[in-house]
Amino acid sequence: MPRPVPAADADELPRRLLTALVCAAVEPKLSGVLLFDLPDAHLATVAGVFDRLLAGPTGTPVPRTTLTAATTDEDLWLRPRVSRGPNGIDFALDPGPLTEPVPGPSLVVVPDLARLSLPGKRAAVQLLGADAATVEHAGLRRRWRPGARWLAVCRTEDVERVSPHLLDRFPLRLTVPELCVRQGDAPLGPLPAAWAPALDRARSTAPRPPLHPAADFASRVLELLDDQDGTGQRRPLALARTARALARLDGAERITADHAEAAARLIRLRGARRPSAEPPPEPGAVDTARGAPRVLPEPRPGTDRPPSPGTPVLEPGPAEHIGSGPAAGPWPTTDTPYPEDTAGPPPEDAALRTPARRTTGPRAARGPVVGVRAARDLWDLAPVRTAMEAAKYRAVRDRRDRLVILPRDLRGYVRAPEPVRMLTLVLDHTCREDWDWHAALDPFLQWAYVTRAPVHVVEVGGRGAPNELRAEFFTALSTRSPRITAALDRPPGRATPLAHGLNLAEQTLRRAFQHHRAGLVEALLVVVTDGRGNVPLAASHRGRAGRGAVGRTGIDDALAAAGRISGMDRTRLHSVVVDPGRQPYPELPHLLAEALDGSVVAGRPEHEAADRGR
Repeated sequence: MPRPVPAADADELPRRLLTALVCAAVEPKLSGVLLFDLPDAHLATVAGVFDRLLAGPTGTPVPRTTLTAATTDEDLWLRPRVSRGPNGIDFALDPGPLTEPVPGPSLVVVPDLARLSLPGKRAAVQLLGADAATVEHAGLRRRWRPGARWLAVCRTEDVERVSPHLLDRFPLRLTVPELCVRQGDAPLGPLPAAWAPALDRARSTAPRPPLHPAADFASRVLELLDDQDGTGQRRPLALARTARALARLDGAERITADHAEAAARLIRLRGARRPSAEPPPEPGAVDTARGAPRVLPEPRPGTDRPPSPGTPVLEPGPAEHIGSGPAAGPWPTTDTPYPEDTAGPPPEDAALRTPARRTTGPRAARGPVVGVRAARDLWDLAPVRTAMEAAKYRAVRDRRDRLVILPRDLRGYVRAPEPVRMLTLVLDHTCREDWDWHAALDPFLQWAYVTRAPVHVVEVGGRGAPNELRAEFFTALSTRSPRITAALDRPPGRATPLAHGLNLAEQTLRRAFQHHRAGLVEALLVVVTDGRGNVPLAASHRGRAGRGAVGRTGIDDALAAAGRISGMDRTRLHSVVVDPGRQPYPELPHLLAEALDGSVVAGRPEHEAADRGR
């Protein structure tokens, strides 16, 4: 699901990204650039811009290396050289791409940092920001000063899969969802002419004049990061080096506090100032913020609360136009350089379980490739890696024209197990009011966390939605995704397209049951709503409201969508409706649960629900 960003940010994003790449080019200590949520289609364009900044006026491309999930140590530190000699094919080992045998910086591109192989991660930790590097491998010994620039991409929902130790190695981080690039030679915008002297000095081998900080520079850097205690010294150093790069671009003679603030604005360092007078919590109060202990609701038998007779009906309010248009409020985003600090609900006390995996049959070889290892059987062989392994020993084996592959040369793919459980969460934001639904949803999120189930979130009636008449959805691979945290904190909007939300949930479940490659064994559908859908399904499909009165059409369409969901595989699908206990019409959640063939769970404590009913 594309995430809308303000128009001003969309125009500013290319300029910020170009500035960050130039800073990395002129400052050797800013050797790592990490981009969150960069569209796959723009990776080649951004890498090309970075390449030209490092190449200089000659335009000669710098050596480029791409690291993936299948990268091994031999790909990094060695380079096999095959040639035809008088006695046949000769094989030799030369220094690899990361040993930087050529003068000048090179470029290392990591398309997916979360799925980078272990040798690639180890190389990143060893080389990024290091003053010297040494390699001794397969008879090769080399020592050099690392000067390569790294360009890595990571999705924010995968941040929890990456070690903070590795993330800290990237001093420049930008969140660039929906980056718009231009056609032509300057896809990120024209390069300011005032930056040319700084780039020329960075490419030359002559020593550069030192830049001394002003008296208030260091204190300003620490002040901008004062709410991130316990994260080490790498972040203040990264911010200070970014400020130094901006000072070089400005041609300044000293680094001032203004450069530090400009660096903070460049990486969107928000919330740096700690509130000066934060009110202390009241005695006995329970903090429901993320990371604080929460009090889970006690299990209550017979939570299927019957509708109370004689429920009064409120008078309808004045008519108000709804539909597509400008967003009514800010759309919460994860535009922060350190998304690992707010990476979803905490794991708390539950232990991870290894997901069930089929060990027989063709499905055992399915799943994304995360590496290569010595083959254990003849299934799912990696042909290229097998040939490379055999070529390494070509010089010491029987010299014949054909490459000899022995059984010990065989290599097979290592595949990550695919999840076999799934959580579908339908969040009706308009039923929240002052209700904190984190406690009611914690048991379901914990279930998804311990079973490593992906979470499909359908948002109904969230403020800032592109179209109020339609529900939005996204998929998170883990409950630690920051997008789930943003969805749980999203304020309510005005319309409730509940029928469309259930329709999206139905499509997701049907697709998962029919096409899930690993074979779905269990799915849990959790619908948090008071059942008051006021948008007909036809209006959601059209994207605009009709002229006549809506009446019960939205509720009937939601019940019809729930009925279609109940017709799916009942042995694998379990449905739960979380009742917020709103008045009037308390029977609607029960009608929806009946249509889903599921159960009702009270979202509020009994005494709170009773107080609201009076």
